[in-house]
Amino acid sequence: MRILVTGGAGYIGSVLIRKLINSGHSVRNLDIFMFGDESVHELKNIKNYEEIKGDIRDKNVIKKALRNIDTVVHLAAIVGDAAYTMQDKIAFDTNFVATIKLADMCRERKIKKFIFASTCSVYGANEGNNFLTETSKLNPVSLYAKTKLHAESALMSLSNSNFMPCILRFGTVYGLSPRMRFDLIVNLLIKKATIEKKIKIFGGEQWRPFVHVTDVAKAVQLVLESPIEKIGNKIFNVGSTDENYKMKDIGNMVKKILGARMEVIKQLKDKRSYRVSHDKIKNELNFTTNKTIKNGIKEISSAIKNGKIKNPEDDKFYNYRIKLL
Repeated sequence: MRILVTGGAGYIGSVLIRKLINSGHSVRNLDIFMFGDESVHELKNIKNYEEIKGDIRDKNVIKKALRNIDTVVHLAAIVGDAAYTMQDKIAFDTNFVATIKLADMCRERKIKKFIFASTCSVYGANEGNNFLTETSKLNPVSLYAKTKLHAESALMSLSNSNFMPCILRFGTVYGLSPRMRFDLIVNLLIKKATIEKKIKIFGGEQWRPFVHVTDVAKAVQLVLESPIEKIGNKIFNVGSTDENYKMKDIGNMVKKILGARMEVIKQLKDKRSYRVSHDKIKNELNFTTNKTIKNGIKEISSAIKNGKIKNPEDDKFYNYRIKLL
């Protein structure tokens, strides 16, 4: 396939692009390179790889990016609650307005398969311990999650015989990536435990579904390669039902494996709590994950210790520290 990946130099995109190229697909990466191009620099001389530097908000850039494309994976966004809130007008234009503009142009060009990266944060603050499915009540708390939900609804309303989007709600992502992030909770705890030998958990009883970044890429590729009848106009939670944990459980795993001290603070900064079922993607697409939290803890800690990640405090590893364009 000739695939356009927007935001391909990002945390998920830089893993996904390599996976797609290795599988024989041709990939065009549209990215503004807000965090630099280190994550994809080594790909620039590869035959199946092409990149366009540009802003997803620019209609002319989108037009150029869509030329001779079969399929679109739309990852480009201002990601994370903190980064979104810092400059919410730019973030809204990027995450919502540009998404709908891109979708409209795909529909005009009869690009049927459009994969949209959403988030399980749309489930937000949910009471109880029941597993939430794709049809459960949604209660987003943050502006970031609310905008993702608005985009989901708008994309589905655009659906017709020429345009059949698929919404992927990713769990809380962790793991090593060519464009590393340390503003994600698991990665942050691992960094602190490795360097400072102590971690803090706020609240601790909140549920989250967790998924390794390579498993996210695996799910996206599976959806891309599935018949449109199986994925068109559908929503899938991405992860494993077995990988739902309370925050205190994550803390205890990090503490045990890395030998860190853990402090539990009752004050709750983040009220989100959701336990998510991933049975739909497993049953309908035969998707299973390969990695667990324990794998992530070991690989990230090792990368810090052996110098593969030279300075974990570098601003480029934190979305909210980079000024939006």
